Formats: sequence, structure tokens, C-alpha cells
Amino acid sequence: MLSRRQLYFIACFLVLPLLVWQFVSLSNQYSLPEPRLWTQTICSALLPAKDDTHTLPQKRHRVAVASTFGFHHDVYMSLVWTLERVMARSQTGGTVEVYAPFPFGFGFQDIVEAQQLYHGEVKSPDVLIEVLNNNMGDGGIDLVILGTCEIDLRWGWPEDLLLAWDARDEAHKFKLVCIVHNIKDDGWQSAITEWARRGAIRTSAISEHVAAAFRRSFLIRADSEDISICSAGYENIPIDVHVPVLDIPVAEDHRDRSSRVLSDAVIQGSFNTDRRDYLRIFTELKESLLRDPRVWGYLPLVTEDAAYVVDTTRPDPPFQLFLIGSGYLEIPHELQNMVIIREGLNYSDFYTLISDMDICVPAFSERNGLGTYYEDQASSTFAMAVECNVPILVTERMKASYKYVNDRRAVVTRPAGMREVEALRALRSGDASYFLHRTGISLDSSTAKAAEDMMRGGWRRSEEEFRSFKQDIWKANDGVAERILRDL
Repeated sequence: MLSRRQLYFIACFLVLPLLVWQFVSLSNQYSLPEPRLWTQTICSALLPAKDDTHTLPQKRHRVAVASTFGFHHDVYMSLVWTLERVMARSQTGGTVEVYAPFPFGFGFQDIVEAQQLYHGEVKSPDVLIEVLNNNMGDGGIDLVILGTCEIDLRWGWPEDLLLAWDARDEAHKFKLVCIVHNIKDDGWQSAITEWARRGAIRTSAISEHVAAAFRRSFLIRADSEDISICSAGYENIPIDVHVPVLDIPVAEDHRDRSSRVLSDAVIQGSFNTDRRDYLRIFTELKESLLRDPRVWGYLPLVTEDAAYVVDTTRPDPPFQLFLIGSGYLEIPHELQNMVIIREGLNYSDFYTLISDMDICVPAFSERNGLGTYYEDQASSTFAMAVECNVPILVTERMKASYKYVNDRRAVVTRPAGMREVEALRALRSGDASYFLHRTGISLDSSTAKAAEDMMRGGWRRSEEEFRSFKQDIWKANDGVAERILRDL
């Protein structure tokens, strides 16, 4: 008797010629897409999706998550949380061990304990190799995850890890998972070759565009004229995306934005003007305030060297821009009462403050020439905003890079022709007509329609919307952990 899958194949290929003929006829008349692509879509829809994740046995049962780097603990401890959750419900179970500098910086240990991200002892990274070598057989560590490979495979354990792998027999080799952050930070990447040659490495990024950048890099290396590189099997290195979104509780008084105007925006990150375009934001704020300060909740300037003062006669709170990060940044005197800097926050205070915001502004800059947040490295801004139920002001380009936030529940999409300050003004006032009038953009243009869509969707997102969105992310993360544990 034929299986269901075989029947699907037979049906697809029997019907395919008729469908192609009909499609070509329609295509000539209505300029439809290419027949090849259309028929592929039909067959893909007919055939059941192949998913071996839940049918293949779990191969890895003792996992070491390790790093010598004093940062990024929010990234790798998120993966620890996912692994513990997945192992707890698997039939064969498993354990996770963390080897990292402790205590975690900026009070992150409080988050680990409050959210129960990890239930074991954090051990010194200095003992990782010893523990690996103490048990090279059954029950030994069979999966090593490095929290920041740019550091950990460069200065952490570049040689000792490989020696530990080589010392084991074939039945007890461990797999290495590299969490990667920036394709441009390539000083460590030569270490990948020998791991690839052994078929013992896979990578994990925190956003899709970084994963895509490493995939391109691996395919280029696989095509190298250097036999020692092209023979290593770079094209076979699995690449995953695990989004570090935690279940951060948002206080009741931070959730209800249904009756307020947009008042509090945040830019999160280092105060480096090569990374975020603070200077342009300041310039555009000053220009908009000069035209109409009251829409922002401020009075006109009294003198040129004065700062804008809050208009206390208006019922709505004034607009404030919070800059949360570290470093030095000079604020224009006109904006002293509008722009508020917060630095040196621990994680608890950071999450509390972010949760108070109405909207998050990425404000990416591309002046540094060291790679961009769109193509080469991932910004934590997106994950942190999602964690705190704060919508992100994005463009189509941002959504194309950070695919996991390409969802109306998490973002507010502005047309690229409408800069951040213009979008904030429109969302605050509830009216985008000023932007269209000032720029002379036709009401029939795609930009005008995109602005209309932005205004129709508004900036408010409910707790339920964010909750369901994050559950989708956690479900996808669970799938990543299951693939890693099963060596898929």
C-alpha cells in the first residue's frame, strides 16, 4: 500500500502538467508570475512539511554553557533558560552547567534568580577544560556552548578545547556551539576551520541578518582556492537563530497606555555617535521645536541660549527622549529639559525604566565603516524592547534584517521618507498631515500611504499582544534548542 507521502508525490506530478498549461495561458493574459515559481509553490503546499525535530533521539544530555567574557550574559543565559525548559519536558532529560565570570555584571544575577533562568551553580571558566577531560566517556559533557565566540575562541580556549575534543574516542565527541555577534570581528574566525573539518561546530546568532552574514562568509570560504580551507566543510556548518528575549514582568502601572499621548521615547545603547545617530536626532528635534514647540508640550524659546520649558497649561505630559547607555554625549542647550540621560543602571532598574517608555527608537548610524546593525552585527535594542513590552519604531529595512520583530504586535513601521522625529511628532499629535504638507508629498504616493498605515495602527500595543508575540519567539527558541540537542 502506498504511503500518504507517496500519494502526495503522485498527485502533484499527475496534476502538474495541467496546472502549468493553465498557468501559462493565464500568465500571457494577466502577466502573472513565472510558472516555475508558481508550480513550486503548489507542490510545496501539497506536500506535508518535513519536521524530524520530535522524531529523532536527543543526542546531547550534558551541556556546558561557557564564556570568559564579562558581558553578553543576558544572551547566553537566555539560551540556558531555553535549554533547561526543553530538557525538563524531554523523555531523556539532561543537565546544563554554566562556566562564566561571576557574579554577573550590573546585577544580572538578580534577574537570573528572579526569573529562574538557571538552577545550578555558576562555575569558574578556568575549570571548564579540567571538567571536560575528567570524564571523556559516558556521562561527560557532550555539548559546549560558547557565549561570545569572538572572545572565547580567540583568547579563551582556542587550543585547549580542540585538544579536549581530539582526546576523546569517536563515540564520545562533544559538539561545539558558537554564539556569534558580529561578522566583522573576524580575528577569531580562523579557529573555525579545524572545528569544521571535524564536523563538530555549529553557530547561533541573536538575529537573522547576522546568521545570514555568517552563512555568506562560510559559503565564500567553502569556495576558497586554498585546499586546506575549502576541504574543511564550511558549507555544512549549521547556523541557528536564538533570540534572547526573557520573560521580564512589567509592573501594572507601566502597562496602561490606552489614554495617554506618546510622551516617552527611548534610545538604548552606548553614547557613540558612530553607532547611533544622536546628532541628527538632536538637529531634527530642534528644527521641529522651532516650528511648533507646543505640539511637543513646550513653550517657545525666550532667548536663543535658553532651553525649551514645559508648557504647564497643557493637560498632556511633555515629550521626553531618554538616552539609556554609557559614555559621554553633549546635549544641546535647547534640549536640556527634553533629553534625559540615564547611565550605569543595573538590569533591574534598566528593565523598569524601559518598561515605562511609550516607544523605542533604534536610531542606527552607518558612519563608522566598521559594519552596520543592518548587515554585520546585531543590536540588543530590539530584544530588550520586546522584553519590556515597548513597541519599536522601525522601517522596512529594519524588519528585513531583524525578521523576528517583523510583526505588527511588536513594531510601529514608519515610511523611510519620514524620519524618526517626524514620525514621533505624527504619532504624538495623531496627525501626519503636517509631514505631508511640509514635504509636498502627494497623497497618492506610496510614502503617504505608508504614513497612513502607520497612523492607522498607532503606537499603542496591549499586554496581550506582546505576550502572544513573545510566546511565538519562545516557541521558535525551543525548536532551536531541540535541534541543537538532537544534532539536526
